[in-house]
Parts: sequence; structure tokens; C-alpha cells
Amino acid sequence: RSAAMELANGAATDAAAEAQVEAELTVLVSGGDVGSLIRWCEEWELDLKHSLASTALSLGVYKVHLLAYLLAAQLDLARFLWRRTPPSLRDDAELQAIWEVGRRMWVEDRAGVQAALAAAQWSSPLVATLARALQRRTLEDAFQVMGKAYSSIQPASLVEKLGVPLSTVQELASSHGWTVDIETGAYKPVPAESPAVDSIEMGTLQQLTNFVAHLEREIR
Repeated sequence: RSAAMELANGAATDAAAEAQVEAELTVLVSGGDVGSLIRWCEEWELDLKHSLASTALSLGVYKVHLLAYLLAAQLDLARFLWRRTPPSLRDDAELQAIWEVGRRMWVEDRAGVQAALAAAQWSSPLVATLARALQRRTLEDAFQVMGKAYSSIQPASLVEKLGVPLSTVQELASSHGWTVDIETGAYKPVPAESPAVDSIEMGTLQQLTNFVAHLEREIR
């Protein structure tokens, strides 16, 4: 009976720790400051908290850390983080899916990045929110690369190079003020400013706020 109680207490402690960390991370993500999110993850690692945490908690922090580096386009740091992640955790399918996105970013496979992000099924609201932000950011960056590389480009070519449906290409072109050549049907890009890399586009801020409130109730 004593052993059973110890196991139950240990499980409760792990659950409380996981809820606390997830609440802290969710607040950072909802604030939209990728730099602060990265600093939190780096300090957590430097304080050797991975070695003290449960496997589930450590894995969750690695996922957020890796996504944050990718969102900030810090590909070298992302690659080094993947290499020093314990092999037992690198076997996790979702962490592998995140790194597959990073690998595609490394080789500038823009269509592959979108395909990898679209194919994944994310396990938590926190990871899903970061992944959606990364999907928007990488698509926006890729679209701007196309705009700088071409004076005119066919919609079908954009579909292939970006790895998104024609409707998405049309929405992007319209929102960036690209014009259409009436004779050829090709888009004519216009110069655009690059987006800042230290903020997260949060279309689900209210969802995250509700999630934080739920976590805080569980911690109490």
C-alpha cells in the first residue's frame, strides 16, 4: 500500500509540474515574443531541468524549443538542439515531424516545408499553435522570396514552388497587391517589406488564453 501511495504521489507531482511548465510556456507563446520563449527554453536546458523532469515533460519542452528556433529561423541552433536531444526522445514521432520541417527548411525545400507541416497531427494546443505560426511564417517568407526572384510568374508555378493550393496562392497575391497580366495570366510581383522574425502571428490567442485558465485551475 505504501508503494502504491508513493507511485500515486509521484504521478501527481509529475502532473503538477507538467501543468505548471505548460502554463508558463503558453503565456509566453500567447504573448507573441519568440525571443522570450527561446530564452526560457535555453535557461531550462542550462539549469539541467531536463534531467530532473519526467520523460513527457522533457519531451514537451524539447518540442517547443525546437519549434521556437525554427520560427525564429535559427536553423543552426535548431540542428544543434536536435543533435543533443537524447536518442530515446528523438524516437518520438511528433518530435521527428518537427525536425523534418527543420530539415526541409535547411535545404530550402519550401514546398516540402508546407507539406511536412500540413501532414502532421499535433498533440497539444501549444505545439499546434507554434506549428501554425511556423506554417504562416514560412509560407510568407517563401512568397516574398518568389516576389524578389521573379518579375512575373505563372500561378501554377507558384503552386508548385510553394506547395500550397491555387486558392492560397490567389489569396497571397491579392493581399500583397500583385497584379495579373491580362494576356499571359502571370502574376507581377510588387516589392514588399520582410516581416519581423521575433513575433508570432497568433490567430488563436483567445484559445490559448482559455487554455492557460484551464491549466491554472488544474494547478490549484
